Amino acid sequence: MRIGTYNVLGLTGYPKEEAIKTIGDRLSQEAKNHFIQVFQELDCDILGLQEGVSFPQIQRISIGMGMNLATFPSPVAWPGHLITKFPILESRTFSHTTVHATDLPLSRCAGAALLAPDDHTLMWVMVIHLHPSREELRNLEAEILQGHIKKMLGDTDQFVIMGDFNCEVHEQIHTDLKKLKFNNVMEEIGGGIQWTMDTIGIKQHKIDHIYISQPLISRLVNAQVVRNEGFRHDGPQVDGLWVHSDHLPVIAELKQI
Repeated sequence: MRIGTYNVLGLTGYPKEEAIKTIGDRLSQEAKNHFIQVFQELDCDILGLQEGVSFPQIQRISIGMGMNLATFPSPVAWPGHLITKFPILESRTFSHTTVHATDLPLSRCAGAALLAPDDHTLMWVMVIHLHPSREELRNLEAEILQGHIKKMLGDTDQFVIMGDFNCEVHEQIHTDLKKLKFNNVMEEIGGGIQWTMDTIGIKQHKIDHIYISQPLISRLVNAQVVRNEGFRHDGPQVDGLWVHSDHLPVIAELKQI
């Protein structure tokens, strides 16, 4: 089972002004075809996306991949999505539109889908995108999500939490998950936390993560940050040079039961 998380920058490519010359607007047929190829290259059974796109476009992409889709609206402008080959039994959204949503917790997106990897297994997969600049809001988001996670663990102990945490591992969301006995896949088997924003023209950050619950840890066989051609570039920035996003995907592989 191959699981991935990827902040896709609204499917614009990075930098947008170069990508648009090739794929046009993010709602175009060319953009759809391009990102179908990108996601198929990742070869994930479960792929969580942050900073996604409007429902009709991500629907076209998932159908083009022959995959199932759950989408999690954003109160502002950054929807999340879950594309998977497994049946989706239920989905929940935790990021709801309210007045002044920009200044409230979960202004980006947070949601989860209950999957059936086989006839005998249930697995919750949560996709989150925390606030990029205000730690006090990220702490509130962590408290809200911890409450949901505790309740959902009553459905199944197989649980994956992934996304753009917009913070490194010293902050509350990471501490809370470790108290609940979730493990970061890169710390567990991927050689440690690595840059997930690491391409020409942007500041480096280690902010995209996958956590798995205790029963899944023994099944973990590999974890990596994808640094293949097209996902990042050392530069120099020249006309026509662009990559799929300003973030890099994180991938984890689990043995089948």
